[in-house]
Amino acid sequence: MFLFQLNALESILVYFNWSITVRLVAIIAGGYASYRTAHALFFSPLRHIPGSFLARLTPLRSQLINISGRVGQMTKKEYSMYGDIYVMGPNAVVISNPVDIKAVLASHAFVKSDFYMGFDTFGIENTVSARNPKVASMRKRQLGPYFNPAYISRMEHDILRYGILGLKSKWDSELAQSSSGRIEIDYSRDFTLATLDSISALAFGIEPRGLKDNDATAADRVEAALTIHGIHAMMPLFKFFPFSLATWHWESQYRKLIHHCNESIAARRKHLAEGGKKPADLLQAFLDAQDPESKTPMDERQIHASSIEVMLAGTGTTSNALQWATHLLMLHPELRARAVDEVRSNFAADHVITYVDVKKSLPFVEACIYEALRLCPVPGGIVPRVTPPGGITLQGHFIPEGTEVWASYSGSSIHKSTWDEPLKYDPTRFLDNDKSRSNFLTFSSGVRICSGRHLAWAEVSTILANMLKDYDLSLPDDYTHLGPSVLDDSGYPKLMESVIYAASTPAHPQRDCRLVLARRM
Repeated sequence: MFLFQLNALESILVYFNWSITVRLVAIIAGGYASYRTAHALFFSPLRHIPGSFLARLTPLRSQLINISGRVGQMTKKEYSMYGDIYVMGPNAVVISNPVDIKAVLASHAFVKSDFYMGFDTFGIENTVSARNPKVASMRKRQLGPYFNPAYISRMEHDILRYGILGLKSKWDSELAQSSSGRIEIDYSRDFTLATLDSISALAFGIEPRGLKDNDATAADRVEAALTIHGIHAMMPLFKFFPFSLATWHWESQYRKLIHHCNESIAARRKHLAEGGKKPADLLQAFLDAQDPESKTPMDERQIHASSIEVMLAGTGTTSNALQWATHLLMLHPELRARAVDEVRSNFAADHVITYVDVKKSLPFVEACIYEALRLCPVPGGIVPRVTPPGGITLQGHFIPEGTEVWASYSGSSIHKSTWDEPLKYDPTRFLDNDKSRSNFLTFSSGVRICSGRHLAWAEVSTILANMLKDYDLSLPDDYTHLGPSVLDDSGYPKLMESVIYAASTPAHPQRDCRLVLARRM
C-alpha cells in the first residue's frame, strides 16, 4: 500500500513539474512575442516603412519564401502592394526602384551580407560570394582581362562548336530520320546540355559529350551543387551534422564534380609541363590570372574554386536565359516573324552567325533578348547588401547602419515609372534606347556587375540567332495550356510557371518547353 502511494505521489509531482515547465515555456514564448511585437510597432527604425506585419516579427517568413522557390512571384506581388520599398524582415527591407538599386550597387560601401557565405567554394570567398571588398576587387582585376570581349572572341570557336553547332548536329540528325520533316524538342534540356558543354570545354578544358550522348550526368552534378549552395545560404544549419545527412545525395554529386575539376586542372598542368601550347579558355585564364597592381596570382584553391564557380554560375543562368527568350518569342508570333526576317535578310543560310555579327547586324534580335531578360530576369529573386555606417535614405525612409537591403530584380523589372506597360513583352523599348539599357539590371550593376555577362551574351545570342535562321519554329498541336491566345489577368500571353533558387527556372520544363522544329522553308 505504501509503495502504491509513493508511486502515485511521484506521478503527481512529475505531472506538476511538466505542467510548470509547459507554462514557463509558454510565458517565455509569449513574452518574447510581445517584445517582438512592441519593438516592431513602436521602436524599430523600420516601423514607418510599409510591409507585412509578420515580416516585422521574424526572418522565418522570408526564409520560407526563398525555400519555396516563389520569391519572384512574391516580390512582384509585394511591390504592387507596398511600392518601391517595404519590410522583408525585422532588420531587412526590399527595394524595387532601379534608381535605388543602382545607388546601392554602385560602390563597395554596401557589402554583401552573410547570406553569401553559403556560396563560398571550398570555404573561400569567390567572385560571386566575396563579402570583403578587397577580395572582390582583386578577383576582378585578376580575371577582368579574360572576361572581356577580346578574349571571348578567342574562345568563340568552342562557344559555337559546343553551342549552336552542337545543337544543329543533334537536331539535323533527328530531322534526317523524321518522315514528316518535323521533330519535337525539349528545348530546356537541349539548351542546358549545350550551355553546359560550352562552359565545360572552357572551364575544364575537356571534350564534353553531354549533348552528343544526350547525357545529363554533368548537368545533374551542377544542379546538385547549386542546390547545396542554395540550401547552405538559406539554412546554414544544414552544413552541420546531423542536419547535413538530409543533403547527402546532393553532396555526393557535388564531390564528383569537384573530382572532375581536379582531374581537369591536373591534366592541363601536365600538358603545359610537357611543352603543350596554351589554349585560349577559362581554365588557362585561371592558371595565368594575375593582379596587375600587386602581381598576385591566384593560388591553387582559388584556381579550383574559380573553375567550379564558373561552371555553376555560367550554366543554369545562360540556359534559362535562352529558355525565356524562346518561350516569349513563341508567345508572340509577330515579333518572332520580325526577328526571323532580320536574321535571314542579313545572313546566308550557310553562314554561322557570330557574336560580332549579332552586335553589328541584329539589333532587333538583341532587343528580344534584352526584353526577355527584363520581363523574366534570370536572377529573379532578391540579393542582399548591408547598409554602411551612416545609413542611407531611400524613398524618404532612413535605413540605419547594419540593415539588410535586398535588391529586387523581379520588382525592378515591372517598375511602373521606369517601364511603359511593364508586363508587356515589347523588344522595341530596347532599340536605340540607352535609358532602357541603363535600367536593365539582369547582370547586376555597379562594382559587382556580373563578370561573365559578355560570355553569357555570346552564348545566348549566337544560339538564338542561328536557330531563327536555320529552323522554322512552331508549338506542338497539343500545346494548348499556353500560347499566343492564352492570356493572363492583365491581357497578355500567359507565361509558363517558374521557380527561383539560383536562377529563374521553368517549373515544368518537360510540359512547357516543347517546340516543333522544321528546316527553314
